[in-house]
Amino acid sequence: MDFSNTSIARFMGPAPVRATTPRGGVLAADILTSIATTFATSPTMIKVKEGVYCFAGGSIVNRTMIEAPEGLVIFDTGDDAEDGERALAEFRKISDKPIVAIIYSHNHYAHGTKPFLEGREGVQIIGHPLVNQHIEELASGFATGGDFPEAMPVLTARFLGQFGSLLPETGPDSGFAATIPVGKPKGTVLANTFVQDGQWLDVAGLKMQFFTEHFSDSEDTLTVWIPSLELALNNFLWSSLPNFYTLRGDVFRAPQSWRAGLRVLRDLEPTYLVNTHALPVVGKDKVAEALDGYMGAIGFMIDQTMRGINKGLGPDELREFVRLPKSLAACPYNAEVYGEFSYFPPHIYNHIFGWFDGDAARIHKLPSAEQARRIIAGFGGVERVSEQCEEALASGEVVWALQLADWLVQGAPGAASDKLKANALREFAYRAPGTIARQFALTQALALEGKINQPVAVQPTVNAILSADPGRYVNFQRVRLDPVKVGETVATLRVVIDDKARTFALVIRHGVAEFMADDAAKRLKADAELRLSHRAWAELYTGAATLAGGLDSGAIKADDRAAAERIWAWFDAPPVDAKA
Repeated sequence: MDFSNTSIARFMGPAPVRATTPRGGVLAADILTSIATTFATSPTMIKVKEGVYCFAGGSIVNRTMIEAPEGLVIFDTGDDAEDGERALAEFRKISDKPIVAIIYSHNHYAHGTKPFLEGREGVQIIGHPLVNQHIEELASGFATGGDFPEAMPVLTARFLGQFGSLLPETGPDSGFAATIPVGKPKGTVLANTFVQDGQWLDVAGLKMQFFTEHFSDSEDTLTVWIPSLELALNNFLWSSLPNFYTLRGDVFRAPQSWRAGLRVLRDLEPTYLVNTHALPVVGKDKVAEALDGYMGAIGFMIDQTMRGINKGLGPDELREFVRLPKSLAACPYNAEVYGEFSYFPPHIYNHIFGWFDGDAARIHKLPSAEQARRIIAGFGGVERVSEQCEEALASGEVVWALQLADWLVQGAPGAASDKLKANALREFAYRAPGTIARQFALTQALALEGKINQPVAVQPTVNAILSADPGRYVNFQRVRLDPVKVGETVATLRVVIDDKARTFALVIRHGVAEFMADDAAKRLKADAELRLSHRAWAELYTGAATLAGGLDSGAIKADDRAAAERIWAWFDAPPVDAKA
């Protein structure tokens, strides 16, 4: 088959030209070429116009300073306190005026704020009505989990893969561009002023209009229009394709809303466009051209995906059916340097229809390991499949090599299979057009080689639990219940968090633990009751302490120890890598 006109062309043939980053990372050269046109790859201060400065590069987010009549206004502060300190130091080289207002484009970049406050009181911090809710959900450093926050441990682990958090600092497998280091102190401050869609507000002597109806990658997206400066500030025009689907998983990002937010910007007709991720765009015509190309890609994806669906195409077929035309692909903001366009049509399909593609033959499948064993046998056995995998990789057929290697890992697990898959993953990573796929592949390759520990799930810390509502993780305990251990037993475990004066219960029947809180929990007749502090609960949940140890030390009290230990044993123990 000729793969030259498919979404996998770069993985099925000669390797694209490669380049090396300053840290030694190996990647496809076109990533560097494309990203440099729309994104600052090194720290730089950009004078957008008189009185408006954008500090770009050195971070995943741009920070903007506006010299207003009554002081400085900052748009976004950074990903952590260190991020904020760097930007503040650069801004102070330009102006020593007091900072009187801070505006958040959304919750992701509200974490460098503390350095900007400089001990000042009464700084106005403006955000979307939902911004504080999202900030608080992320206070523990976890993904929100969307409709299922119980999935946060795995979402967080996949976050580490997407952003290269586990990759080495230097060398060919080091991360690039959209990397987010974990564990750095946050400088988060909650917003104190909330604006509605279309609202006008005087901010530091400048008349500003705010737009909140539409969102890009977060529901609390805020757009700002300052007509006297002909300036719009936004989180809709990115430096690469809009990332409707992240490989890590997340809440659904609605392409219709993203496109509508861009339309708002277009209709304002700004001369100056400051973006959260992309370099500022200057000139009415250039702004209009950038927005037109970006909106065009989104509209094309939506309409052609619907067209394909109405032709009866499934998610895999849509990957090839919906391909950007050359005119849109040539738009620098539509480069595939983060996510890839082919991810999006299947994502929309799955949002509409779920996992079933309409082919009844695929309703049930053999378990993956059994399917792999049968395929390996049909191909001539492990040795022959291993040879074919090496031959495919040598000839540049990376996708096929990965498929063969994956069958080997599942059907004939062992060091030899792991090595084959790691080799194929690394070649895949070095060819990938976008950083997301590159960093996922490298993380998995290093894990297969035993060079890093890639967690399946990242458990919350004791401090994370202490920062949350006391009931949050009592509720999450229910998804650790092992129905085999419970059988048909019916029982109720009450948990009293003494220092928070809160009472909760887990009512167990039919292998399900129903969470109850406060008065409802108090009214129940419990088979066992645990009384403990919020910290003792956090240590118990994370595995920093055991139930037996807590009961022995007196940190935990039980009205019926035997019953409490019997019920507690029905739940999975915390993972051994959970840290306090």
